[in-house]
Amino acid sequence: MADTPGNVLTGRAILAIRNPNDALAEWSTAQHYAGNHSVRLYKGGSGNAGSTHVEIVPPAGLTVAALLADPTDYSFWYWYSAVTGNFVQFELKYEDPNSDGWMEVTVMVHQTTLGTGPTMGWLKKALALTDKIGYGGVNETGESFFDYDLADTIAEVISGPLGQAAAPAVGDWVLTRVRLELWEPTPERTAYVDSLEIDGTVYTLEPGGTGPAMLLSAPYTDVGYTDDGVVFEVVHETGDTRVDETPYPIDRFITSGSLRVTCNMAESSLANLNLAIAGSVLSGNLLTLGTGVLRKFALRLVGISPSGLHRQIYLPIVTATGTVSMSYKRAEKTIVPVTFEALKPATGSIFTWVDNAA
Repeated sequence: MADTPGNVLTGRAILAIRNPNDALAEWSTAQHYAGNHSVRLYKGGSGNAGSTHVEIVPPAGLTVAALLADPTDYSFWYWYSAVTGNFVQFELKYEDPNSDGWMEVTVMVHQTTLGTGPTMGWLKKALALTDKIGYGGVNETGESFFDYDLADTIAEVISGPLGQAAAPAVGDWVLTRVRLELWEPTPERTAYVDSLEIDGTVYTLEPGGTGPAMLLSAPYTDVGYTDDGVVFEVVHETGDTRVDETPYPIDRFITSGSLRVTCNMAESSLANLNLAIAGSVLSGNLLTLGTGVLRKFALRLVGISPSGLHRQIYLPIVTATGTVSMSYKRAEKTIVPVTFEALKPATGSIFTWVDNAA
């Protein structure tokens, strides 16, 4: 193997937790339209609203006017579980090239929809000028605007100015982010999405696929500042198969394994202490120990790959383990050590590690 400086990884990772484990964005082989994977977006029927999504950074220079010219060039394939609810929203974020202004246009393509995936299979949704939208953002002079009453369509917003005093005319604003997302926490539902099309270019939704800076995310909570980084550790214990005819093993097998993520949290908030201490219970400003149980979290590590794009490590189920020891010393920060150890989920892998293509 040749020496390749570009493969030398440096930098930091951001650690985030999802608790309870009721909003997931993950790679799936259970359903797929093209290739071997799709993105599974799941809401468990509880918790708070928030964006559970797959996103990519689109090609440079696509304006709002490009969407008006042919919205059918923006599409995706989908497979929905058999419940009625608000399924995928198609969110486009635009930014003003001449100011700090920005706007998110959320196309409500499948609201109060009965999922027919089990009987109809995969279907395609292409955007239309008559699709209802919500929008909000900040105009060129720093004033906020917001309208999610779903009284507007793609055509009405693009033709602008929008129907609010603070809303700008946005025809030349440039597309900087695209998301397919679930938002409301209820009902429990699953959406598989695949083959995202932006301005006529189709991006494969595969681990390491063609979507620039592709990222899967849910309403995680960052643990905040850390000290000495984050350590990802895979440990296997093995056994040897031996025979009399040779002193060397003829085979080797895994007898047990563990996967741990450890870090020192520099923010010693009660919320972080509650994450770190197994069996603790946090109620308001009171943290107690002795009556709790081990809580299960989803955990996500996001760093930068050697090519400068997102490297994401996803663990669907972890629990806090290990010793938590804190010192309180004058002029020194108090560090909260934490260890999370993975559990095998009922289906799927114990972790996924994805570097996305340029």
